[in-house]
Formats: sequence, C-alpha cells, structure tokens
Amino acid sequence: MSDRLHVLAAIYQSDRADRSSALTVSLATMGAAVTYLIGTIAFYDKLHLLSWSICLLPFPLICAAAFQAQLVNLAAVRARSILTLERTLLDAVEPAGGTALDRNIIGTTASEQASNLHTASTAQRGAILVSYGGVGLIYVAYTLLMLVKAARHMSAWVAVPAALYILLLVLIALAWRHCVANLNLHGTPL
Repeated sequence: MSDRLHVLAAIYQSDRADRSSALTVSLATMGAAVTYLIGTIAFYDKLHLLSWSICLLPFPLICAAAFQAQLVNLAAVRARSILTLERTLLDAVEPAGGTALDRNIIGTTASEQASNLHTASTAQRGAILVSYGGVGLIYVAYTLLMLVKAARHMSAWVAVPAALYILLLVLIALAWRHCVANLNLHGTPL
C-alpha cells in the first residue's frame, strides 16, 4: 500500500471514530434532556415556588436542541468525508469497473442507505421523522407549558421570554433544515 493510501486510511479511521463519538455524545445529550424534562415535570405542582423564573426552565432544552442540530450537521459532514474516503480506498484496492464486490452493502454506504432520511426505506423514514419530530414537539409543548405556568406570575411580561423562545426555536428549526439538506448525500454517489 502506498503512503497516500496509508494517510487516507488513517483519515478514514479518524472520521469513523469521530462519527462514533458524536453519536455517543448525541445519545448522552438526549438522555440528559429527557432526565431534565422528567425531573421538572415531576415537580410540576411545586413549580409555583419558582415564581417568574419558571419561564427560564425551557432554556436548557432549547440549548440541547441547538447542540443536537450541531451534532447532526457534523454527522452529515463526516458521512460525506467517510463515503469519499471509502470510495477512494476501495478504488485503490479493487477498481470499480470489474469488481464482484457490491459496494452498496458494505461500510458507511450501507448504513447511510439504511438510516439516512433521504435514502432509507419508507418505514425507516417514518421512524426518523417520529423520533426527531416527536422530540421537537415535546420541546415546544414543554416550553408552552412552562410559559403558561409562568404567566400566572408575570402576567403580560411573559411575552418577553415567549418572543425570545420563538426566535430561538425559529433559528434552531432553520439549523435543522440545513442539517437535513446536508444529509442529502445524493450529490455524493452511494
């Protein structure tokens, strides 16, 4: 194997490890967000003791949603890099023209086809939409619930955090839209 292939293989291994680490961080972030949400809901009948500061309770979940958008975008960038490196390494080992190796069923190409919103089966796409859409709906519902609870203490002033949360949620929605567009790997032949 040439020095170039050794370097590409090292980059490939690094990208795969980074992508795996990002998934672990993503799962940990979701676990923390769910724990936070359940913890605050468990004390829902005591939240009135927080007075106006109830309106601050959704902010950590908003931050978690923004961080998740960053992680999904990073996953898309890593997927593109890994797919490109995989193709290059496979071409060096076995030219694409006369091979018996089906490249669609090995490596990242296979996992992307199975789990990417743009290439997965219809049932899997539905599961992806339910998982991400459901989390988004829970975050929005939680934010509304806490703002309604805070309104008892803030009256019309609740409009200030409500406007801020709307702005943040719109920015996060735009970031997620960008992430989903980046996950469209049709420009990168699978």
